Amino acid sequence: MTTKKEEISINDEYQQRLLKLKRLEKLEASPYPAKTDKNTAVEEFLADFTKLVNSEKKVVLAGRIRSLRLQGGSCFLHFEDESGRVQAFIRKDNIGVEDYQIFKENIDLGDFVEISGTAFETKTKEPTILAAKIKILSKALLPLPDKHSGLKDADLRFRKRYLDLLANPEVKQAFTLRSKIIKSIRDYFDQEGFVEVDTPILQTVAGGATAAPFTTHHNALDIDLYLRVAPELYLKRLIIGGYEKVYEIARCFRNEGIDHQHNPEFTQIEFYWAYKDYEFLMKFMEDFFSSLVKKVTGSLKVKNGDDMIDFTTPYPRVDFKEALDKELKIDIDQTSDKELVEIAKKSKLPVDKSWGRGKLLDELYKKFVRAKLIQPTFIINHPLELSPLSKKLADRPNYVERFQLVIKTAEVCNAFSELNDPIDQEERFKEQKRLRAAGDEEAQGADQDFVEALKHGMPPTAGLGMGIDRLVMLLGDVENIKEVILFPTMKPKEK
Repeated sequence: MTTKKEEISINDEYQQRLLKLKRLEKLEASPYPAKTDKNTAVEEFLADFTKLVNSEKKVVLAGRIRSLRLQGGSCFLHFEDESGRVQAFIRKDNIGVEDYQIFKENIDLGDFVEISGTAFETKTKEPTILAAKIKILSKALLPLPDKHSGLKDADLRFRKRYLDLLANPEVKQAFTLRSKIIKSIRDYFDQEGFVEVDTPILQTVAGGATAAPFTTHHNALDIDLYLRVAPELYLKRLIIGGYEKVYEIARCFRNEGIDHQHNPEFTQIEFYWAYKDYEFLMKFMEDFFSSLVKKVTGSLKVKNGDDMIDFTTPYPRVDFKEALDKELKIDIDQTSDKELVEIAKKSKLPVDKSWGRGKLLDELYKKFVRAKLIQPTFIINHPLELSPLSKKLADRPNYVERFQLVIKTAEVCNAFSELNDPIDQEERFKEQKRLRAAGDEEAQGADQDFVEALKHGMPPTAGLGMGIDRLVMLLGDVENIKEVILFPTMKPKEK
């Protein structure tokens, strides 16, 4: 007899599933057992199917139910594990009347089950496991997205990635590619004789990149700390300490805007190579991209949107000043800060009073030069004001030995001949402090401990940082960075 507590709306899926859960618990059939006897993956079952049919060997499979078709005293269902999907046939005569009734009354789409049985082929030639026993492994209390309408809302997909992966299995392709790219990067640098290292994520100075940091507080030490914007200054300390080739695949954090190319939490590789300069690194990165792109895509030509990106080397080298002079039809060396502000305003850039000369030049470059670059191109020799950690050009002291590799209008990597003059570095940090005091939140922190380390001597060194998220976007033909980060930063719904 149904009690008032059990009088629930048949449309309330959650309550219906809760009722089934309680029934299973009363039967002393744990709906959440700690272990399973699974001994075969679906992929293995399908690969060995003919042998299994002939041998009538009993196997134990397990997975999530994705379709369910009850037909009186029998049932066809499809279930899947990570390796694949397969059909199961459940018959009352095979598993017993009582067990079949329990199964029929309490199993739903989305539940995890363990099925023991033998392989057989249906009349339609579909590989199937004929169940001798079925066991609940995990009762799902909420339904999966409808298999026909799927999960299309982008905001919901990114917030509930677990449902996205279940409803839209094709999204796994980007994350499979991401894993392959990271492994290939690691293999390449290991084979080149680099040492992989770890450096602090919590730092006392937000240095190593021009970016606004996240701030936190350590209670025991009673000090403010920053989530790192880059691992650069610690990796250089290792070069000072005697390492000659180091790299880190680093999670970094920048308290900046979110758009299709930016997420506050991102992944990059940074590496440093003693006794090398930026000219050497350009050739090294050409070889690196030739190897990586061919390995992960099978070709040096990769489709991205309406463009075919050709990674065939060599890549053009374009001087920062020459390119910007050409686009603006001026000589930036003969143009005052005030005049640059006027040009920026006329170009509808959101000029802020805190912008220094370097920021002005960088924003003008992004709008008029970088936005037009599609094929791999090295932009070289950046203004000194933009590069507080880079060595000056010997014959152009207002510019530095730096390059950025730009592909499809985005900066893919950034590299320097590293500044190893401690006096010069100290002066440039003073300028960064001045910019920060004037309101530039992206100005770099002045790391006096790093200056002291430099005073002990650092050999000529080249260093580079490369965003892995953008690289996956580029090679995976993806437009939104949220599609290549499993759990992108999102504003909570209640906010």
